[in-house]
Amino acid sequence: MFKFVAATQKPLIIPVFIPHLGCKKLCAFCNQRDVTGVTEPTLEDVENAVKSYLSWSKPRERTEISFYGGTFTALPREKMMNYVKKGGEFVENGIVNVLRCSTRPDEIDEERVEILKNSHFETVELGVQSMSEKLLEKMRRGHSAECVENAVRLLKNAGILVGLQFMTGFPYETDEDVEISCASLSILKPDFIRIYPFVPLKNTPVEREISSGSVQMYGVETILERTVTLFLAAMKLEIPVVRIGLPQSSDVPEIYPANLFQVVVAKAISRLAKEGETEFCIPDNFETSFNMAKKEFPFIGRKIQK
Repeated sequence: MFKFVAATQKPLIIPVFIPHLGCKKLCAFCNQRDVTGVTEPTLEDVENAVKSYLSWSKPRERTEISFYGGTFTALPREKMMNYVKKGGEFVENGIVNVLRCSTRPDEIDEERVEILKNSHFETVELGVQSMSEKLLEKMRRGHSAECVENAVRLLKNAGILVGLQFMTGFPYETDEDVEISCASLSILKPDFIRIYPFVPLKNTPVEREISSGSVQMYGVETILERTVTLFLAAMKLEIPVVRIGLPQSSDVPEIYPANLFQVVVAKAISRLAKEGETEFCIPDNFETSFNMAKKEFPFIGRKIQK
């Protein structure tokens, strides 16, 4: 029986987007300002975001403020600490439980980890994209796979949860690149991952290369199958996949199914069925995907995880 792993009950995450702030590199695929549609948030914006989310959200066991979209730990120190202090006020007043942020692996060191550890940060997400050195260079990431390993080690040693963000289907990617990322999961042992199938965002270097014909974009099915490969690699190691795909936005081309997560899970079940698997242990929120796969493979059985 193949056991799938879902994220446990998700906390309420109040996002504070800091698009491209702190980023010292222009990655070939990135255009955060267009994706988020916001500019640099003020401390008042942070406060308003918290109040707004709490006014309409159903109560959750845990509530977290997350600084997303830029390279949080590479912000000018005074600016970063202003955000840290503002978020900390909500924690200390019992309004939210903890803080989290996203950043680059090469902007993590012992000093910054110590700041996060002592400032209510429980989770840090690292934009990894790939663990293939060749592909990282094509993506213009400006850091190495070894840098990722060092950042994960520093965070884990400090007791901070680590999430890794991967990309699949980048135009220069090969099957070997995907396998390198899959193999890295057993070494890095992240607490969870996100998978972002490639989207050619406007005004990015790679989108211009695609438009000029100097590189071709993979077909949607190829990208989805590579996403399935990475997803299954995480499942085999019991690493939760908390998201697949970018948030929907008017600036994000709609090239994938609206129910992308369900489609990927269904394709993963179908692939395993083709390989001879006949029984699956399915989290209750994966049941729709299982039923999608069962239309093609009616012989498969399942046990629902509660």
